[in-house]
Amino acid sequence: MPAYRGEGCPTMQMTERGERITRNSTECKVTTHITETADRVIDTSLNRRQALFETTRRVLASAVNEGLASATIVGSIHPNLVLCLRDPAGIVESWIKCGLRNSAYVENNDKKVTGFLRADDLLPPVLTQAVEGEVSEDLDPGAICRIICLWQPENFPSAAVDTLVKEVRNSADNQAKWLEIASTQPTLHLKSPLCDWEQSVVLGHPTHPLHRACLAQPPLKPMAPDEIPELLEPELSFLSLPRSEMKTFGPYTSLLKPLLEELGIPSPESPDRVVVPCFTRQLPSILPLFPDARHIGAVRRCCRAQISMRTISFLPDVGSPLHLKLSLNCQITSGPRTITPWTAALSPALSTALRVLLPQDLWIFEDAASITGGQDDFDKARHLTCIIRKSPEMQAEELGETIIPVAGLFQKPYKDDRTYMEIMFGLEDLQKKQIWLRKYLAKLFSLLLPPLVRHGIGLEAHAQNICVRINTTSKEVTGFAVRDFGGARIHRPTFFRTRIELGTIPPGASAFVDDMQKVWHKVYHALIQMHVGHLLYMLGLESHGGWPIVREELGRALVSLGDPDAKAVHDHFMNKTMAFKCFMEMRLRNIYRDYYERELPNVLLRDVQSEDDPTSKAEV
Repeated sequence: MPAYRGEGCPTMQMTERGERITRNSTECKVTTHITETADRVIDTSLNRRQALFETTRRVLASAVNEGLASATIVGSIHPNLVLCLRDPAGIVESWIKCGLRNSAYVENNDKKVTGFLRADDLLPPVLTQAVEGEVSEDLDPGAICRIICLWQPENFPSAAVDTLVKEVRNSADNQAKWLEIASTQPTLHLKSPLCDWEQSVVLGHPTHPLHRACLAQPPLKPMAPDEIPELLEPELSFLSLPRSEMKTFGPYTSLLKPLLEELGIPSPESPDRVVVPCFTRQLPSILPLFPDARHIGAVRRCCRAQISMRTISFLPDVGSPLHLKLSLNCQITSGPRTITPWTAALSPALSTALRVLLPQDLWIFEDAASITGGQDDFDKARHLTCIIRKSPEMQAEELGETIIPVAGLFQKPYKDDRTYMEIMFGLEDLQKKQIWLRKYLAKLFSLLLPPLVRHGIGLEAHAQNICVRINTTSKEVTGFAVRDFGGARIHRPTFFRTRIELGTIPPGASAFVDDMQKVWHKVYHALIQMHVGHLLYMLGLESHGGWPIVREELGRALVSLGDPDAKAVHDHFMNKTMAFKCFMEMRLRNIYRDYYERELPNVLLRDVQSEDDPTSKAEV
């Protein structure tokens, strides 16, 4: 169901090219300005303009979703609409306007947006007007951030605003480089290497304003966008440290030894020392905290970064099936990508448990061993952590399958409007998309929901952490593989009924909670809001029958479990409203590990006609 089909500007019609035909009404001046600005040749590269807008659209959507701005649909330009953002308190007279896809699903009440707004539904140009000022175009996400924050100056210190402005501009600068890189990437297919898929994710996080932010933290030297290729093929360094200064979990030394031999890294000088790999870029953060570390070697052009940037896969000529997750003191999206001792301890222990508890067709990228700093101060220890991960790629190949990060399916080849899902699975029309979606969801829910209901295990199942397994001959989805357990949430009382010992996890690990609803909410956010919601959007099904299919398959998977707790999960997921993460406000309040959230209409209920609240319907 389309979200909103407004009456638009009655005195103005547009051709497909956007040429002005009539503009007799004062009401249409902004619409005219949008059209004129869009057609004007501006001395800025297309990549740069696209990069700026990719970040700016996320800033605008986040501001609306977080309540930092009120948004109203104020007119139309055929075939799309105009969205106006203002001070939510109605005090400041300045405004921001941009285009809105006519196909967007937007809950609204008398044209005022009340539900979740997708950044991808916003269109350029972006126009701003200061109090009694002239209308001007501004694609700079930093300038847009300042306008929004000035609407509530008492809530956000100027230093926090300055920091956010710097971060969103960094995101846009890096996005421009990513777009340049995308122009050189090959078109992928079912037999493309996993790492090609990892590096196909060009636009980053679909909703986060810092979707492409990468800011080196002191004492690392600042990183320019032109250095992104170095992050994608990073140099590794190897340090020798006293074992007494490190903490290991699992068979770390024996697993790492073949890799060290292949790379020509010498063994430790004595049995009381251990070799630890790290990013060469990370050394300035490590060496002051580990004064007994000795640099024993460095290797270039041996590996490639995955989507997360801190996990690497080795090139084929190295011949290692291992992936390494390494500390990186760079802020990527919201926080620094160092790795805490909690994660280092939990990941191998949880991997062992999951091998037993997960359904057969839900594989894991097993975090088999790890090493981290031995300091009591985890803020120091986290700067030198390595998690050794076993990849199931060879297992898939033996079965005639391939493994692709779900986020890779959402991507589009260079200068192609179709997603890889549509291309590889032949999803040429609405019916084929709906049939494929139903099969995909049936398999996904049947694998991810049983461990949640039966064992209290909430996996962070967003599109970066979940990989889809596909038979390369039949092109059928055969299962999934999950990785990266640092963001998992586990209901302590339910999990302990399994009688599986997780070993010594340091006190304070955020993975374990006593409130089951926190586990459910974590799964809802990652699986429904982020994974499934974006999947529907990229298939063009959010307004064409996608959400009813999601509800049907979700209900079917939960009912099939025959467990009383399954109904409780279903009821929670079907709440009228759900909390959404406020990414911008979290940055303004300097919150990373904890959440700052806002209740919005539940996206899972889209296309449901509410008898209790007629304004909740998307269509006006």
